[in-house]
Amino acid sequence: MVRILRRQYATTLMDDGQYRRALPELRRLADERAAEAGPGDPQTLRYRYDAALCLEQLGEAAAALAEYRALLPYHESSARQPGGDPSRAFDIRHRIGHLLLTTGEHSAAHQQFQNLLYDTERVYGPYHPLPAELRRALHHQQQVRGR
Repeated sequence: MVRILRRQYATTLMDDGQYRRALPELRRLADERAAEAGPGDPQTLRYRYDAALCLEQLGEAAAALAEYRALLPYHESSARQPGGDPSRAFDIRHRIGHLLLTTGEHSAAHQQFQNLLYDTERVYGPYHPLPAELRRALHHQQQVRGR
């Protein structure tokens, strides 16, 4: 019961834009849950994902990037299971691409978006909003490089 209230508190802080206050609570929740159920537990991963969102919103791009990279293998593995949903893995890869741009790693971001475009088109089709957005981002990157 206490953990549910703490989760609600952290969610409320995030909804209110108080990411700096939500972050330590989410980290504690993730650590406690990981100790009980393991690092690949869905709830542990959710807490860690929310903590990464907080880091991203606080402008701590390198820390957010590291957390998303640590989470990605769990979500990619889950997506490969029968009936698995790749949407969270795609979301994390998309966020990684934007964070790479933020940290000035333009070539790595371009490669990230290119690979993600291929995978999302294969899963969702070329007219889904995510591949369309990725094509726009790649086109914009090419225009910026060409200047």
